[in-house]
Amino acid sequence: MVIRADRGRATLREYSDGRARAAVDGGNGGSKLRHGANGAELELRVPVGSVLWDTERGEGAEPLADLSEDGMAVVICRGGRGGWGNKRFTTSTRQAPQFAQSGEVGEWRQLRIELKLLADVGLIGLPNAGKSTLLRAWSAARPKVAAYPFTTLEPELGVVEVVEVDGGSFVAADMPGLIEGASRGAGLGHEFLRHIERTRVLVHVIDLTADDPLAGRALIDGELAAFGHGLDAKPQLLALNKVDLPDGRAQLELLQEQGEPHGPAVTISALTTEGTRELARRTLQLLRQQREVEAAERPLPVLRPEPRRARFTVTRDGRSGMVVVDGRSVEHWARTLDLDDREARYELLQRLRRMGVARALQRQGVVAGEVVRIGEVELMWEG
Repeated sequence: MVIRADRGRATLREYSDGRARAAVDGGNGGSKLRHGANGAELELRVPVGSVLWDTERGEGAEPLADLSEDGMAVVICRGGRGGWGNKRFTTSTRQAPQFAQSGEVGEWRQLRIELKLLADVGLIGLPNAGKSTLLRAWSAARPKVAAYPFTTLEPELGVVEVVEVDGGSFVAADMPGLIEGASRGAGLGHEFLRHIERTRVLVHVIDLTADDPLAGRALIDGELAAFGHGLDAKPQLLALNKVDLPDGRAQLELLQEQGEPHGPAVTISALTTEGTRELARRTLQLLRQQREVEAAERPLPVLRPEPRRARFTVTRDGRSGMVVVDGRSVEHWARTLDLDDREARYELLQRLRRMGVARALQRQGVVAGEVVRIGEVELMWEG
């Protein structure tokens, strides 16, 4: 089973039914020495930006895959190896074997798929600060706009073309408004914050008509820091919005008189588009600087050959005293041969001798009649 990122997909809705997905099984062998059909591969398509998590891994585990580019794919489950028919066990002294090898069961895995937006710039701010209006002024996106908070319940994306710069553009995401306690899941909480992880630059939209505009900024910065994941370290550009309103102009003059430090800022009116092009230009400039920083900080990968793995290991269990044999090929043969059948059991012992397992067991002091465990199979050694 393969999961592949597809830019043509936008949601994970088709996987929300809780139904298990399974690849097609292979077929049984037929008469006249015919092979059984191979199992068919199953490919599941997910939106670009999907992160795959194994639900059986504990907290803090790394994701199985981060499908951040179109076409990226990962094998999540492999089918079991097919078995051999009795004809494959024919030898010069055994012309008509009365046993065969069964096929193995394929892998099973339960996944959690998390979709994170892929955007260059995230628009953040308190509810009703004007983020959706700014995205409308910047791009062809048409997020819902109204004079009450939480009109944006899901992030909206828009492509911003900066005509002042040749070939300059970026993808901006209008993020749902934050409230106090969002880092603990209050309000839209984590539904909002997890999307910011993928952005490189944040444009913090501040409502100048608020009683204390900078207090709202401090609240949101605190939530970003509390959530972690490096959100508070992302470069920010302030958009001092609603300067077209009398209260907004008055607050701007007051801030200028007080001389309070508030970082790089552009005064705008998202409604009338005043200052929005300058804000886009400054945002693109900051974005390019951040890309250069990331490129300089990203070390070149060091490729090292993987250590050669032993074909099998033989150890003695400290509690039970039983000798245990571990090894993919050894376990495969022990699982798939019917050890109640004398011929099949003899075939397994012969293969273990050819693999060198018999010599390793002898070094561990195993004698005939002693029980040996191979994977999950226990058998009496007949060496």
